[in-house]
Amino acid sequence: LIMSDPKCLACQKPSENVFVTRHQGSFTAKYPHDLRSRIKDKTLFTMKACPEICFDDEEVRDEMDVKCALTCSVCYEKGNSNVKFNSMKALKAHLREMHGKFMCDVCLRGRQVFVTEQVLYTRSELNRHYKRGDTKGPMAEAGFKGHPTCQFCKSRFYSDQELYSHMQTKHLQCFLCKKARPNEYVYYKNLADLSNHFASAHHYCTHEDCKDKHPEERVFNSKEEFRVHYVQNHGESLS
Repeated sequence: LIMSDPKCLACQKPSENVFVTRHQGSFTAKYPHDLRSRIKDKTLFTMKACPEICFDDEEVRDEMDVKCALTCSVCYEKGNSNVKFNSMKALKAHLREMHGKFMCDVCLRGRQVFVTEQVLYTRSELNRHYKRGDTKGPMAEAGFKGHPTCQFCKSRFYSDQELYSHMQTKHLQCFLCKKARPNEYVYYKNLADLSNHFASAHHYCTHEDCKDKHPEERVFNSKEEFRVHYVQNHGESLS
């Protein structure tokens, strides 16, 4: 429900149905042979949000329905479980206007918990959360120190791993510097930015015949490599 992943945690096989129970042994051994009949007889209870998931405890099912719905956690804690919304936008508006609270959009994308378990913040708390982390609550207990930001896009990411994936796929590294210093992670915004680095830090061929080549095909690590390239490809010698 949270991760949209139907695979079993134990065997990693996709499951068409999920049966949630506290019982073990002979009771669960019959699953899934009589699943449909038990649902029909109302001895098992399916979720509203996902009929493929059923419970043998109606109260637990109801609790999970609330968790999976777009429910206001502030109202729910006050005993009102009927404050539900049809969209995240509507829930955010309710939290802002009725309670002066905000959810972190980065956590909504990256923190794998139910919506009702997302941490709520005041405006000032949210600003601190983005930049430096929380002073209390589950995020603070987990050692959260703020959402890292892409220096080029200015977008925030849930963790360093998500930022690393973004940098690896959306931005560029110098392959010569990476080979020389594999433990350093220096990125360039785009190909033009990387080309400027090639020209200033390495030996970059600007001959007319090379202008249509990819920048990585015309940069060299040493003066000697550049000299060999120039003589072989442009028919000239360097003095």
